[in-house]
Amino acid sequence: MDRFPKFDMVIEAPALLKMWYNDLNTFHKRDLNKYIGALTELINMVGWPELVEVLTGYWDNVRMVFRFGTMEITPIIEEIRDGIDTVGTGLERRVRKQESILIPNKPTLEDITNWLGLRKDYAYWAEGPSISFRDLYVRFGHASFYANYNQEFKVTFKEWDGIRPLAFTIALLGTMVFPQGPSLSINTRLIMLAHILFHGHLNQGQVKYYPIAPVILSDMYRALGRCKEGHRYFQGCNLLLQWWILSHLAKGHGTQQLHTLDNNNSLKGLNDTRGRWTQIFSELREDNIQWMFDRFISKDVIVRGHRQLVLPLLGIRGIRPYAPIRVLRQFGRVQTTPPNVYYRIYVFDIGDDRVHEASEMLREWKKVVRMDEKTIVVDRFNAGYDQTYKAWLKDDIQGISFPVPNIYRSVEDKESKALIELRGEKRSSGNAQ
Repeated sequence: MDRFPKFDMVIEAPALLKMWYNDLNTFHKRDLNKYIGALTELINMVGWPELVEVLTGYWDNVRMVFRFGTMEITPIIEEIRDGIDTVGTGLERRVRKQESILIPNKPTLEDITNWLGLRKDYAYWAEGPSISFRDLYVRFGHASFYANYNQEFKVTFKEWDGIRPLAFTIALLGTMVFPQGPSLSINTRLIMLAHILFHGHLNQGQVKYYPIAPVILSDMYRALGRCKEGHRYFQGCNLLLQWWILSHLAKGHGTQQLHTLDNNNSLKGLNDTRGRWTQIFSELREDNIQWMFDRFISKDVIVRGHRQLVLPLLGIRGIRPYAPIRVLRQFGRVQTTPPNVYYRIYVFDIGDDRVHEASEMLREWKKVVRMDEKTIVVDRFNAGYDQTYKAWLKDDIQGISFPVPNIYRSVEDKESKALIELRGEKRSSGNAQ
C-alpha cells in the first residue's frame, strides 16, 4: 500500500453555503460569533490535499500522534479550542460554564421539528440518519425562502428568522467540519450538536453547556486512521488539520487567523507537490517545530485520565483514545516519560444507536488530571524533555510489549476484548494447576 494514499476531502466551501452566509444579517452573524466562533472562517479557506495526504502517512493510528523520526506531535483540545475561539465565544464561556465532554446522541424527529420550527407532517426529509444540505438550504438559506415553504413551518417569520443561524450552523458543520462525503449529506447528530451549542442540553433539570473542540478532534483522529488504511474520503475537518500543522511549522511566528498565515511566514505560499511535502516532513527536526502556539491561552490543561491514562474522545462517528500526556511540550511543559498504556481501550465506531457505556466515560472526564500554570517552563516554546524520554520513545516505537490491563470496557474493539479474556483464562488455569 502507498504510504501516502490519495483520498478526497473538502477543498472549499459549497457555493450555496457562501451565499447563505452572505445573506445573514449582523444579528445572525453576532449569534454565530458567540456560539461557533471562528469556524465561520472555514468558508474562506482552500484545502491543500497534497499536504493532508502526505501528513496522514505519518499518523500513528494506535497512539493517535504524528511521528516524524523520533518526534511526536498531535492536535490537542486546547489548540483546537483556542484556534476557533473569538471574543464572543470567550465571553459566552465565562457566562455559561462548560462541561468537559459531550455525547452527541441522535435526535428524534420530534426534536428536529421543534428546534427548526417544522410541522411534523412535512418533515419527511429529516426522518433518516442524515439530511440533505440542499433540503436545509432551500428552507433557510435566504430571507425570501420562508414564503416558499411557509406551509411547512409552525412558526412565524420572525421566529423562523431567529432559527436561521442555527440552521446555518448545522449546514456549516455538516459540509465543512464533519463532512460525510461529496454528496453533502449531513449526519443528524449534528443537529443535536448545533442545538446544544446554541441552547445547551437539559440534564436532570439543569441546562448544561459543552465545547465542540473534543468532538472535532475525535472525528479528525478517526478520519486520519481510516484514510491511512485506505478509506476514500476524509470524514473530518481537514481544513482545521491543515491550519494546525502549518501553525506548528511556522516557527517563531504563529498564526492569528484560520484562513491565512502572517506575512513573515515562509510557508504562506507553499501549496506544493506531494514530493515536496514528503521532503519537508522527512527532514523535520525538533528545532524546526513551533512546539507551543503563540496564541495558546489555556493555562490549566488536561493531561490524562484518573483511572486510565488515556481519555475517551467522543465524536459524531466514533470514539478514539486521547493521550495528551505524550505531547506535553505543546502545553509549554517539559515532556516527561509517560507510563506505558493500552491505547485500544477506546476505539469504537458509533452507528445510529446511543453510545454504550456513556456514563462511565463521562465519569472519566469528571476526574481528569490537570497541570496548572505553575508547571509552564520559562522557555515555553522549547520546553524540552527529561533524560529517559528518548530511550522510552524508541522502545515504544519498536513495539516493546507490556501487560494488557485486566479491566476492559464494552467500548473496546472485539479483538482487544478477546485477547484480555484469553489472558485471563490462561492465568486462571495456571493458578488451578
